[in-house]
Amino acid sequence: MLIIQLDEIKDAGLLLEGSLPPEEFPQLNALGDDGFTRFTGPVQYRLNISRIADMIEVRGEVESVVELSCGRCLERYTMPFSTNFSLAFARQLPDCVDDDGEEIELSAEELGLTLLEGDELSLSDQLQEQVLMALPIKPLCHQDCKGICAQCGASLNSEKCSCQEPAFDTRFASLKNFKVK
Repeated sequence: MLIIQLDEIKDAGLLLEGSLPPEEFPQLNALGDDGFTRFTGPVQYRLNISRIADMIEVRGEVESVVELSCGRCLERYTMPFSTNFSLAFARQLPDCVDDDGEEIELSAEELGLTLLEGDELSLSDQLQEQVLMALPIKPLCHQDCKGICAQCGASLNSEKCSCQEPAFDTRFASLKNFKVK
């Protein structure tokens, strides 16, 4: 758990560097249970925490190494990743006014803020979220991955299978030249 006492954040800011095992993050563990994703190294972080008026700003970077299954050929591959992020925390929402001077009500989410409670700041959930957002939605072992044959399951990256292309369905062939006036 990465918990910071708010008293530790002085005017000059606070710089934190370290690493945490992926087992410390429940959602990263859940990813490992699916068999497609496995973290092979710790989650390393560098955080610069500073006070700006009544808010706390966290600028940081997280990086790690993950083993994934390719979305096309199902081959396992290792991918290092790194992402930068910026977060803002506040004890209460600031007053917001529009161009006419009228007060408007915005939520913490709309302002890009996370509300603080108590005298400590827990960053474990935010680090976990940044790692999850850095992972590819559709992992590919390489951009030119050819995938697997839909008929025999052979990896088209390493061999050319002898399967023939499926025959064209001729039931709708007569509609090919059909035009609506």
